[in-house]
Amino acid sequence: MVAVERPGDIEFRSRLKQTELKSADFYYQRGQQFLEQGNLDEAIVQFQHGLASMPDHRKLQQAMTDAIARKEAANLYQEGLNLHQAGKLDDARRQFQRTLEVYPDHKEAAAALAELKKQDQEKAFEGLALSSKAPITLNFRQTDLKQSFEFLAKSFGINVIFDESVKSVPVTLFAKDVTFEQGLSLLLTTSKTFYKKIGGNTILVAPDSKEKRGQYEDHLVRTFQMNTVRAKEMADILKGIVTIKKIMINEQLNTIVVRDTEDVIKLAERIIENNDRKPAEMILEVEILEVNRSKSERLGLDFGTYSFTAAVPGVVPLNRQIRNSIASSATLAIPSVTFRFFKQDVDAKTLANPKIRVLNGRAAKIHIGDRVPLRAATIVDATGQTRTTFDYKDIGIKLLVEPTIYLDNSALVKLGLEVSSLGANIGQGNDQAFVIGTRNAETFMLLRDGETAILGGLIQDEERNTRIKVPGFGDIPAVGSLFTSYDDSANRTDVLLTITPRVVRGWDVPTRMAREFYSGSENVYSDKPLFASLESATSAQIRTEPGTASPVAGAPIIVTPPPVAAQSPPGAQAAVSVAGALAPAPQVLPAILAFSEPVYEVATGQNFEMRVIGANLAGAADVPLEILYNPQLLSYVSGARGDVPADSFNSSADASRGVLSVSLGLGGGAAPTGNAVLARVILHGEKPGISYLVYRVPVIKTASGDTLNAQVRAARVVIK
Repeated sequence: MVAVERPGDIEFRSRLKQTELKSADFYYQRGQQFLEQGNLDEAIVQFQHGLASMPDHRKLQQAMTDAIARKEAANLYQEGLNLHQAGKLDDARRQFQRTLEVYPDHKEAAAALAELKKQDQEKAFEGLALSSKAPITLNFRQTDLKQSFEFLAKSFGINVIFDESVKSVPVTLFAKDVTFEQGLSLLLTTSKTFYKKIGGNTILVAPDSKEKRGQYEDHLVRTFQMNTVRAKEMADILKGIVTIKKIMINEQLNTIVVRDTEDVIKLAERIIENNDRKPAEMILEVEILEVNRSKSERLGLDFGTYSFTAAVPGVVPLNRQIRNSIASSATLAIPSVTFRFFKQDVDAKTLANPKIRVLNGRAAKIHIGDRVPLRAATIVDATGQTRTTFDYKDIGIKLLVEPTIYLDNSALVKLGLEVSSLGANIGQGNDQAFVIGTRNAETFMLLRDGETAILGGLIQDEERNTRIKVPGFGDIPAVGSLFTSYDDSANRTDVLLTITPRVVRGWDVPTRMAREFYSGSENVYSDKPLFASLESATSAQIRTEPGTASPVAGAPIIVTPPPVAAQSPPGAQAAVSVAGALAPAPQVLPAILAFSEPVYEVATGQNFEMRVIGANLAGAADVPLEILYNPQLLSYVSGARGDVPADSFNSSADASRGVLSVSLGLGGGAAPTGNAVLARVILHGEKPGISYLVYRVPVIKTASGDTLNAQVRAARVVIK
């Protein structure tokens, strides 16, 4: 307080700075202790306290960023382990890669990726241990089939065993510079045989028939766990593409159990991975405005109701006249005169602003109003007791939406709107019957992500004019208005609806390599092509002919690989080295993300602008940012693009997690080289307290696909 009251006092300001520094160092040391113990949550809390004391403390900022990154990486790594245990290796690999992107020093994720890569390498070509991988040339002329297999196997250090049903037929073949896989594929396909691995370097060759495959091929049982698609629907997809021998569905666990050969199970696994993916999801922001305008005017003299009564006596004395008898018993009622001078103008608005999150192709329903019980039936039972049954009717605003999200994040929205109100009772006595006023609209709209559509014009007008006159006097020109009472009323109701779709998660589309793969031939399933690639082969002739093989003509010929191209002259190599030394690599400044102010001061209940500052972002194409804040103290109001021209901009906040998301798509060299305002965000102070603003570790992508390393700086918001 003294430093605030006496800003020019250097001594007090120095002591305040020292106190803030000691407090920040204290919380920094405590946070480091919790980090060593592996307690990330408590470490983050300590770093938050430290940043509240000194927001510009560099070590605290870096420690806070690292701790948040480690926590997020731990969650991603655990998700990857769960996917790996479920047999979804591709999804697990992606989660481990994301873990390393968030926190590159995560040793467990790196080890898991290395293990998956090792498993992929072991699966390559059935894991046969070849003594040599150098290509050879095959030249068979009327050579016996078994001799051809034996020569190919010995050339690569492989043992081959033949089934008793393999026939000796002559083979004519010439193929230059082929690998073991290519040569084996040529021999197997043309001779109608298949092979079975029975050891690390031993294969068995047998005729390709249903009986022999059933005798030698192993059958595996694999259980596939579905994430989003129902197991029954996925089973129909598999049966329509692959002939599976045995398949069972567990609807309760949403799993599929398959028993077949390894090749069929591999194909089923890839088909499931391409189809069992998370659907797109969006948030529909709806604003419904109902405007009721009612005007009423009553003006003039109200003379009420005049009445005249006369009683005619049944017996009239002779000494009296009848006229006198009637006059003595007649009465005339004269009401009091009321002057009406009344005017009323009512303008009412009913506002609803719901937000609903919905999956692609699923219907979402919103009802804002009441459930009114209406008499349905009256039942008299055998004992004479009367019971009344009621039906509940939804009265108010009902909205039904069903989006169909496309790959470009646009959506076809099916919308149904109903606005109803309970009217007058037109029944009698206990038998009540109410009028329900209803307005309906149903339409289809094609909207882009973030585009707002307006639905209006549901107008209802009611106008009523009433004139009450004194008979005779009310019809006199000019003077008749004095004997006339005016009662006019007008009601107008208008309904206006706006809807804005915002895609939360787009379609998880697999890559083309994952969508397109080999499936074998018509009769045999395999994830490899029937004939291996022969890019280096100059010619290949394959023919099986009956007859006796000639030992001399059938002698194979081995051709060594072509020589390696000559190296460049030493002088040229030296010149390249020297030229490279004369042009040192330019120094690249790290990208920086900060805020416009280190400390924001705002009163409770007021809005303030927080500007996102970026520097040294040259080459950046996609800048997704996530800023952590305290949702109990701050709330998100709106966001707008900054001074940098961007192809796309989006800002939103998740109040449940306290995360503010800002995304910029920079194209055409729009990324700034110096300091620039990337976004302007309006926040609202909810209640007194101190909230920090901290960047999550950003992943800034360049146009070439590289990642920019960014340094982040935190800020503090003091709400008074």
